[in-house]
Amino acid sequence: MSQLALYQIANQLQSLEDLSLEGDIPPDVLADTIEGLEGDFDAKAVQVAKYILSLEASAAAKSAAAEAMERHAKAVKRRADSVRAYLLFQMQSVDRRKVEFADFTIARRANPVAVQVTDADRVPAQFWVQPEPPPKRIDKVLLKKALQAGEAVPGAFIESGERLEVRL
Repeated sequence: MSQLALYQIANQLQSLEDLSLEGDIPPDVLADTIEGLEGDFDAKAVQVAKYILSLEASAAAKSAAAEAMERHAKAVKRRADSVRAYLLFQMQSVDRRKVEFADFTIARRANPVAVQVTDADRVPAQFWVQPEPPPKRIDKVLLKKALQAGEAVPGAFIESGERLEVRL
């Protein structure tokens, strides 16, 4: 494999293609040179593709680990809340307001007053708020269908690009 970078090999292949159109290079020399560069290009492209697959696998593993950690954190938080409720219940049952230790203090405290709604339909209109409507947005599915049907839509067009696909 050559020491050239992938983009350098691609540039050389393009230059050779341009030179071949001018006819300045004998066909057999041109074919040998292109074959060598294409081999180098293919080998380097394979290495770059392997790197892409490695990065994608690493990203997927990190996402899965993050999701697992998030689930575990939520489970630990639920457990802490459960144990907190248990301790509160036990302190209430023996009518203890406070337990002091060298490092921390455990104390029962009154929560601030909270409104509880038992029947929302009976609450008068003056206590309701209407949220702001969401901002308007373009329905791209509908727009795509119209453009594909040949309709001219000012400010929009259909574009089809390319993507690189690396499959195992």
